[in-house]
Amino acid sequence: MNTVEQQDAIVVDCLQYSKPTRERFLEWKNGDVGCVHVTLSVWETARETLSVIGRWNDLFAENSDLVALARTTADIHEIVRSGRTAVIFGFQNTTAFDDDIRLVKVFSDLGVRIAQLTYNTQNSIAAGCWEDDDSGLSTHVGRQFVREFNEVGMLIDLSHCSEKTSLQTIDFSSDPVAVTHANPLEFVGRDVELNRRPKSSEVLRALAARGGVVGLSPYVRMLKNGLKTTEREFVEMISWTVDLVGVDHVAIGTDFYTGYGVEAVKWWRMGRWGRESPVPIDEQAPVVEWPAWFQSPTAFPSLIVAMQQAGFSRTELDKILGGNWLRLFAEVFDGE
Repeated sequence: MNTVEQQDAIVVDCLQYSKPTRERFLEWKNGDVGCVHVTLSVWETARETLSVIGRWNDLFAENSDLVALARTTADIHEIVRSGRTAVIFGFQNTTAFDDDIRLVKVFSDLGVRIAQLTYNTQNSIAAGCWEDDDSGLSTHVGRQFVREFNEVGMLIDLSHCSEKTSLQTIDFSSDPVAVTHANPLEFVGRDVELNRRPKSSEVLRALAARGGVVGLSPYVRMLKNGLKTTEREFVEMISWTVDLVGVDHVAIGTDFYTGYGVEAVKWWRMGRWGRESPVPIDEQAPVVEWPAWFQSPTAFPSLIVAMQQAGFSRTELDKILGGNWLRLFAEVFDGE
């Protein structure tokens, strides 16, 4: 695909969690990435998350030639037309709300547009994918928060949620919901390193039936052949998922991260609640490795070419690369 064709579609990566720096923003520009959903909070409290937003505000001021915050789909289009990358704020857990439902609107007013219900573990809202006893969406707290997210136009993310939580939330939410970064369990199999993270075909079909979108990820711990997965094999997974749920419900959420040491991984895996990670951490190994063909977001143009060579039409490419996310954002963020 040539450069002109790439520019016609807005490439949306619906999850990255790299340490934000100008170098990262330049990678987005060089990869023609028009919009990125970034993580503000996993285990951070409300007060800590406010400081993270403050640091992002400084980054926007210091790098105003490269990035800007988007609150609406109109913002995304305007920022992309200016030659910059639109940033969408999101949470990978509900910890930042401090179990205070009124903070949902407070953070919405500050620009937060996506919230994952739980990060791997059980909380007052729902069960995460690490739980052996899957209690699903909480009858009282969980349902109240889902209603509040729907009310303020905050997109619900189920990427690290349990099977039962995912199915019940899809059913209960009045808005379509998302899996911003996960892969299909039936395709990758149960031998992947993070074998509780991929989503069942039942969840993906239910998600699509209600208008939701799944973002597929080249994160090696969720790929069938791990670090050895080729670009062609990743494209095969995209094709397989399109066949399962339809082209209107498949997109990209790379889960790409870099710039962190092992202490950050420990924080993500166990926050303050544990002294050791339920999922072992090899402190001698690299914090994360990525496939040879996806070393940074600058790899998007190559991935687009591989998808085109695999037979995806122009219309299909536009939807998978960003159109499906933009349609979902318009429905949830803007109430369209």
